[in-house]
Amino acid sequence: MSKLLYLIRHGHALHNELYTTLGVQAFRIPEVIDSPLTEIGHTQALNLSKTIMNHNIELVLVSPLLRTLETANNIFRTHDVPIVCEEFLREYPIGLDTCNKRSDISEMREKFPTMDFSHIKENEDIYWNKHGETMEELDTRISKMKDHLLCLPEQTIAIVSHSSFLGQFKDKKIGKNIKIFAWIGSGGVGFNFC
Repeated sequence: MSKLLYLIRHGHALHNELYTTLGVQAFRIPEVIDSPLTEIGHTQALNLSKTIMNHNIELVLVSPLLRTLETANNIFRTHDVPIVCEEFLREYPIGLDTCNKRSDISEMREKFPTMDFSHIKENEDIYWNKHGETMEELDTRISKMKDHLLCLPEQTIAIVSHSSFLGQFKDKKIGKNIKIFAWIGSGGVGFNFC
């Protein structure tokens, strides 16, 4: 069974905004732990919401970081589609950058009660560390994601994640049964990877 994936990068977030003045340090300061969307990011996601459902999305998979949860919520909250959080969709690298350290899942469940967090077993972020994830660890996450996607009954799936992770995912050999339609950011500019 073939799959059609819509890859959606989260909207503009606080660490993206701070990058213009702080450079790479903007990703590593305590103020950006689990970085939220800016007003620009919320607007980007709401704009995408107006057109995305023309594509008959059956399922949304989302990273459990705040900026992706906010993006998915803004895009899909008025549409009748299940939203499921998956740890393997987090930004690369897990670790090193504080903006990639997630909040406790209990807190996210309260903020986003319509989303399904049941696949995330640990409340606290047990994956983030000060050293960062290796490419081998990332490859393992991507393989896990691919295996999971191929087992799902849904054929048209939106994935709300992060630029580095999605870039690495699309560049891997993902198989002939998966077609990707990707949005750059959540502003709605699209292109195909077949």
